Amino acid sequence: MIRRVAAGIGMTVFDKLVIAGTQLLLVPVLASRWGLELYGQWLILATLPQFLSVSDFGFATAAGTRMTMAAARGDRAEAVHIFQSGWRAILVTSAGMIGLVLLTAWCLPDAVFGPRPAAPVQDLRMALAVLGLYGVVAVQGSIVFAGFRAAQLFPVGAFWNAIVLLIENAALVVTVVAGGGIVAAASAWLVGRLVGLAGQNLLLRRKVPWLTIGLAQGSWSEARTLMAPAGAVMLMPIAQAVVLQGTALVVGAVAGQSAVPVFAAARTLSRVGMQLCWIVSTPLMPEFSAAAAREDRRAMAAMVLAVLLFSAGMVLPFALGFALFGDEAIALWTHGAIAAPAALVATMGLAIAAGGLWYPLSNLMLARDRQAQYTGWYLGLALTSLPLAGALVAQLGVSGAGLSLAVLDFAMLTVVARLVRRHLVTIPELGAAFRALRQTGHAHILRRRTARISGSSQP
Repeated sequence: MIRRVAAGIGMTVFDKLVIAGTQLLLVPVLASRWGLELYGQWLILATLPQFLSVSDFGFATAAGTRMTMAAARGDRAEAVHIFQSGWRAILVTSAGMIGLVLLTAWCLPDAVFGPRPAAPVQDLRMALAVLGLYGVVAVQGSIVFAGFRAAQLFPVGAFWNAIVLLIENAALVVTVVAGGGIVAAASAWLVGRLVGLAGQNLLLRRKVPWLTIGLAQGSWSEARTLMAPAGAVMLMPIAQAVVLQGTALVVGAVAGQSAVPVFAAARTLSRVGMQLCWIVSTPLMPEFSAAAAREDRRAMAAMVLAVLLFSAGMVLPFALGFALFGDEAIALWTHGAIAAPAALVATMGLAIAAGGLWYPLSNLMLARDRQAQYTGWYLGLALTSLPLAGALVAQLGVSGAGLSLAVLDFAMLTVVARLVRRHLVTIPELGAAFRALRQTGHAHILRRRTARISGSSQP
């Protein structure tokens, strides 16, 4: 298990590097080849695939957890049944999304594309339609990735996800450099994703031959049973949108538009620290699902402890550094264009500290198929945080928005901590896991000292 988790951590880091690298490459290539106006139009249209990325409505995540638990119990037939049922549900939602995308692309009034669009309106409509298809195709990969999770091949799935990104973005860059316009670029992205998805399917067939790809062994009754856990999964991105976008809107409404970039800069930089908490908890999810299916309480306690220790070791120092030096970092990053108040970065540092603990723990709740226990709380608290943010911003300026986020994250930390004790691990079990870890560490140190002494005594 340790090797799988270590490989999963490595592939998660690789995936993050690929995402960052492709973004850094695309900006200068597209901006220089197309000009800022057409590139700006592309950025607006390219938000559609991001919206459609949640159009599986949580079915892949919910199915992935149940598949992993079924496979861990040795019930591969049940895992296949869940896999194909989940894909049925995703195909239905995808078909609806395709119809909506095509209708939107061809029925939008010309004025939506601006008074002076950077490309012919027909080209923009075609690009929008193709990008919509790209988004729907991309969703299909989510259920395939769930198959890798179920087979304890998270590193393989994460690696191929990164390869798919490289394939599609390489196709995009080659097309644009060769002189392709916005329609050709969207088509290249779609073709690249189709090629990557085909490779992903072939790899799943080869690595997990027992997980039959198809629909015949699924059922609509099973698909319906996935609706409740899938709906709970979907509450997370909705709540995050409320927090991230809603708070920015409140800041603009109360403190004025000039305060929004200040808040947005602090929020964006703080999210870097939040990414650290996913590095261990995400690859641990299939292992935790398997341990939960076997009712292996010792393994579950050890993984909860590992997530807590890693998150505390990585996120808390970042949170402290951000609270102390975040204003200087923002000024350096924006070349002095944005000056963030010290109170804002201090309160955002508190939010990072709390969020960096409850987010990874909630991932383990998701791996236990207990997401319905906390996602409703998150959405409710997120909605409550908006009027709180408005009142605090009115009194404290933009720093009040940071304080509202800190209150929200500490409230969620309290909620999730109580749920973890109820559904994942008790305090005595966590204490036993810590003592076992300490004994293992002492034994390792003793072996190293013994080996060093033995080596020095050799003639």
